Amino acid sequence: MKAEHLVIPTAPYTPESLCWSGDALIDWVQGGIRYGLDGTVTDTSIRYGYRFDSAVSSQDGRYAAIYEQLGTKAILLRDGKQLRELNRSYYHADDYIYPIALHTLPNGRTLLAHCPEEYCRLEIEDADTGERLTRRDSESPDVFHSRLQFSRDGRYLLSAGWIWHPVDAAYVYDVARALEQPESLDQPRSFVSNDSFLEIHEAAFGAGDMLVMTCSGIDEDALPSGMKWMGEGDDVGLGVYSLTERRFLSMVPVTQALGTFMVVGNAAVGFYEHPKLVELTTSRLLESWPGIATGRRSGSILRNRPPQPPLALDPAGGRFAVGTDKGIEVVRFRP
Repeated sequence: MKAEHLVIPTAPYTPESLCWSGDALIDWVQGGIRYGLDGTVTDTSIRYGYRFDSAVSSQDGRYAAIYEQLGTKAILLRDGKQLRELNRSYYHADDYIYPIALHTLPNGRTLLAHCPEEYCRLEIEDADTGERLTRRDSESPDVFHSRLQFSRDGRYLLSAGWIWHPVDAAYVYDVARALEQPESLDQPRSFVSNDSFLEIHEAAFGAGDMLVMTCSGIDEDALPSGMKWMGEGDDVGLGVYSLTERRFLSMVPVTQALGTFMVVGNAAVGFYEHPKLVELTTSRLLESWPGIATGRRSGSILRNRPPQPPLALDPAGGRFAVGTDKGIEVVRFRP
């Protein structure tokens, strides 16, 4: 795998958020300023009178949501225009990342996943109409949902948040099942089959049914028969999990702090301090970019932590972009 590194100049603008839209990057927080990979810049002259600092978008870029990471307010946009305001519970909102994600299905319908009423109650809506698709009477477990992410094909929805007191936790939900049986959103399943508990710090989807995670509290008895855990004590593991087989395919000690990461083929790009590419099955360092500062984010709880620079991930396209003092630095991977 080869990497190409380019820098897009942004002066006189300073990006506050970045989302991929084809071969361009859009700063939705600043009203939809568009940065082309060829260096062109298009300013819509739209600005918002609020302290929004982050954004997510659908794959086609038609829908986007801007929000305050450690706040309660968000705005949903369609074609760059405000569709409606969104909110989440105040409870510990100033501690952890606002839970929100968008995904467009093959039939053209775009789903919005968020927690509009209670911190622990995950909902899926029709982004266009606001129709609540997961109304139910069941009681939601005490989970602080955060860092929501749809799998590349939209089959699964990941919540990488935390539970009291506090420890990081992650759960995956089957989207089709949730739309047919909304109560399934209140029935999270463990990644291990016995009474062990894994603290899952970070997680991201790979291709197909692959979920990759960094976790601690690893009990060898919780791993498939014959799989040996080579770590010690409180070592953090890098695990590859099959959602259809419901078992770990590999688990190795982490040799490089990854923080937020994305999966590219058989490797992961971690963004703790600076981007670094590691092999999934060994955690061996393959390449790094120490000249690109990407902050020290790890976990969903961000209170009193320095902010991460604008970061746009495109695992399916094998590329990422970071807003730096040089402009927007883009790294693309080629086979």
